Amino acid sequence: MEVTGLAVGVVGLAGLFSVCLDSLSRFQSYRESNFETHVLDTRFRAARARFEQWGISVGISNGRLQPDHHDGLDNKETAALIESILQIIAKTICDKSILQRTHTRPRFQSGQFGGLSQSRSERLKWALGGKESRNEQVDIFEKLVQQLYNLISPEEKSQNYKGLESTAWVEDICQMLTKIEEGINKRLDTTCEWIFNRSKFKSWLSPADSSKPSLLWINGPAGFGKTVLSAHIVHRLSEALDTPVAHFFFTSDHESRDDPFAALRSWQCQVAAKNNDAFECIRGVWESDSSEKASRRTIVDLFKQVITAAPGCVFIADGLDECSQLGNGDTSVARLLRDIMYSIHDANVRLLLISRDEPEIRETLEENGEILSEYRIGTDDVGADTAAFSQSVVDKKLSNKSEDVRLAISETMAARCEGQFLWIKMQEQSLRNGMSKKRLCEVVENTPSGLDRLYDHNWKRIMEMPDWDRDRAFALLRWSAFTFRPLTVFAVTEAVLITQFQELDPDEYPENVNDEYIRTEIIGLCGPLLEVHDHSQHSSPGNRTLNIPHFSVRQYLVENLPAPAWMQANDILNKEYESLHHTAIARACVQYLSLPQVWEKDGQHDHLIDDADVNEIGALGRSPIFSACHSGSAESVNLLIRRGADLSITDSQGVTCLHIAAACGFEDIVRILVESKVKLSPQDHRGRTPLHLASTRGHIKCYQYLLEQGADVNIRDKWGGNVVHYACIHGQAELLRFILRNAPDNFATDHSYRLASPLILASQSGNVDMAKLLFEHGAVSSLFITETLGNLPLHYAASNGHAELLGLFLEHGKTITTPYLGGETPLYAAATKNHAEVLKLLLEVPDVSVNQKTTYGFTPLFIASRNGYHDIVELLLSTDSIDKDSESWLGLSPLFAAVANGHLEVTKLLLSKGAHLQLSVSIGRDLLWWAQRSNKPDLIQLLKTQEAITGTASDSCKPLPGPFANIEPLSRNAKTVDCTPGVSWCYVCTLSVQDERYFQCQECHDSYMFLCSECFSRGFHLCLRSHVLVPLSLMSRTVEALQTAP
Repeated sequence: MEVTGLAVGVVGLAGLFSVCLDSLSRFQSYRESNFETHVLDTRFRAARARFEQWGISVGISNGRLQPDHHDGLDNKETAALIESILQIIAKTICDKSILQRTHTRPRFQSGQFGGLSQSRSERLKWALGGKESRNEQVDIFEKLVQQLYNLISPEEKSQNYKGLESTAWVEDICQMLTKIEEGINKRLDTTCEWIFNRSKFKSWLSPADSSKPSLLWINGPAGFGKTVLSAHIVHRLSEALDTPVAHFFFTSDHESRDDPFAALRSWQCQVAAKNNDAFECIRGVWESDSSEKASRRTIVDLFKQVITAAPGCVFIADGLDECSQLGNGDTSVARLLRDIMYSIHDANVRLLLISRDEPEIRETLEENGEILSEYRIGTDDVGADTAAFSQSVVDKKLSNKSEDVRLAISETMAARCEGQFLWIKMQEQSLRNGMSKKRLCEVVENTPSGLDRLYDHNWKRIMEMPDWDRDRAFALLRWSAFTFRPLTVFAVTEAVLITQFQELDPDEYPENVNDEYIRTEIIGLCGPLLEVHDHSQHSSPGNRTLNIPHFSVRQYLVENLPAPAWMQANDILNKEYESLHHTAIARACVQYLSLPQVWEKDGQHDHLIDDADVNEIGALGRSPIFSACHSGSAESVNLLIRRGADLSITDSQGVTCLHIAAACGFEDIVRILVESKVKLSPQDHRGRTPLHLASTRGHIKCYQYLLEQGADVNIRDKWGGNVVHYACIHGQAELLRFILRNAPDNFATDHSYRLASPLILASQSGNVDMAKLLFEHGAVSSLFITETLGNLPLHYAASNGHAELLGLFLEHGKTITTPYLGGETPLYAAATKNHAEVLKLLLEVPDVSVNQKTTYGFTPLFIASRNGYHDIVELLLSTDSIDKDSESWLGLSPLFAAVANGHLEVTKLLLSKGAHLQLSVSIGRDLLWWAQRSNKPDLIQLLKTQEAITGTASDSCKPLPGPFANIEPLSRNAKTVDCTPGVSWCYVCTLSVQDERYFQCQECHDSYMFLCSECFSRGFHLCLRSHVLVPLSLMSRTVEALQTAP
């Protein structure tokens, strides 16, 4: 079965949504800790916020479908589509986390049952994986979330979310963020490090007076690698500093070049994402502002408030010189800089600007000379970097040449580039493996040094071309440099035809748009003034995009690219050069729209089916019959079968068209396929048959028909699952009743499925009717049979808060309170999850052990105190046999857990019931210090007023185990950590884990634990049996090696 199928069976559609949301929420800290994923993380978190709000708006809350949910969820077809979308989200983003729970994760510590949060190594694998894979995941996730909104558009949105979602307040900055990602990817190892050794940079980063603003302007000529340098600075500072580092990269091919104040919007958005005070500041202004979009004045005023609310921020802007207006106007760079300088006056803020040395920028910055520090990049700074870059280019292009030849060429290029990386990059196209050493040297030495001279050199070559080639080159450069977004090769091909011939002559179209066409008809004419980039999603040559390699090329073209011949001389005199090219492009667009063939309807569709290959394989390895079966069109299925459709074709997952029809519940199509003699029980790559998929969706009629026609009900999937398991996983009670009536007697008690028995699968969702149905067919015995993790059905019912189901189980087996792996009992699970009704039922079981400890000595009272669950603590304390002072493996009591996590009411309750107050704490400091660390004044005052805390309390405490006798002491300035029940917490100090570390003992099957960074650095590296704990990533590799050993 599909791994995600288990999640659907747990709590239905709402449960699958909750599973996805829970797993998605676990990625955040790891993405934020790795800067190279910042771009994708920004998009991911925005999509996740929309995903969460959609669930709330349609009535999905806390894993359940609310009574007042959106009517659209009651539509079976809509619900089925939503389920499919959630399945894909779970498979694409969350699949590894769900798999993980069947191996080594603890069961009841995380917010969702089963340890659905991904392991640290898995999350890092996601974060640090290949760029294409991560891009694809985020792209898919964004599109699927939008599909959810398309299917059911929430009728009402909260005003808060609507404002936060509004693109008027949170600008779409993906394209600018992409520029910093490109800068990071272009940087070679060891390059750009020189800036961190410059005294001016050090002084800017660590100013003598941190209460005053610090401003550094780094400037340099075009092509000196300033954007790559900026990206590396952002990268390093983001990792090294605790305060927010906000950045903005201006780019000439984005609308921000016309509105530099976009930088302020972006900066504030980034700071708000890192600092709650800044977020509340922005939200407060937004709530009091009735306009749809914040004005520039509002943005400037808000910027001043943000840097006051979040002192110490670092703001970085690159490429100011690429803006269209530098010195004049309300949207000029000069106006932006003056507003920024006004805002940061007397503020604790560091501002870094990187650009070319333009007069307008210099004049504005020098108005603030008292705080301005300037550093000009020279050839001495980048000499080693250009040499390394030159060597990398030569090694790539001349791989078959000897080392001596490559070294000689690279040294010559480095010497002639005059510090300009772009010069080396543009020289790359002239280096060919087949050239002799002499010829290579001539090419490099004859190329003019300096970018302007290099541009002149290539421009002279274009001007000497034949008229047709020259006009085509002009058109290609115009469409590449002066459009607001890069055009594809397909689009430019037509655009150039319009520009050259004012019509679309079919005879002028290229026979093939392939690599050869791009090499000869685009790059061959315009390179290196033009580049062709691969498309992020489509690999075909026609979908590649045309780009200008550098802003300086665009400026060169503004001054040198001639206007089209049809423009009158007086038009040219009265227009700026750049607007001339925009006018030419606009005219070509109008001409294109006026052509009749653009609007002509293709009338040859009627006989298309006759000419088409009905068995042509498309996406996912599927032929047209698959789409017809999925759409529910019996007419199309019949037509394709008459045209010779091959019904035995399987897709990339081994699925047949009968699988599709059965999964969708189209009985008429199932009958057509069966009557066409398809195989009744084909298995896909997961081992699933059409009966399995019909069971998943509860399609009784399809199941019954297939069964009557001879489909084999005994076939199992690759994990041992049969149709009963599938029905139980997905909560299909009515179909389960039909299956059990017509299946072998042992189906209700089939324990061969790798994940769990039918009863355990039903218990996960709390489906009482399904459990009763299984009992009617002999599944009472399954109450006493564990699954692979050692869990009984009772454990699942208790953990998920299914009180009614738990009562049913207790009626049939009142003594089943056996602890499972790690010593966690159902009572402990109920206390962990704050399920008071479940706890009451369990406390009524005769001889129940309320003091049963886990492997690490945690009792139900300890975990309830640690989480601050007042009602659970009160229930436990009401039992006569409760041990109020039971200690954990390190000698910590429930009272310590409540105090350390800042729970005032629980602390009061424990003290009122006689919990022992002990001054010293075994892991360091005293109880009052831990209360002070929680930063809860009322709690601190409570402890101070206790008589014992003033001198009569016992000063002794249980000593730490021998291996921990010499651990590092606690810092007096340890930071406050808010308690968040439901997330991982440290097995030493009990505080919520901010940067989760999960360990496993290779010698003890029940020794897994979480550690916070503080306790890990202090030296807590052993399990309670003094074995060395291994980080999960290493443990996983060890297990994998053992499993794959011959």
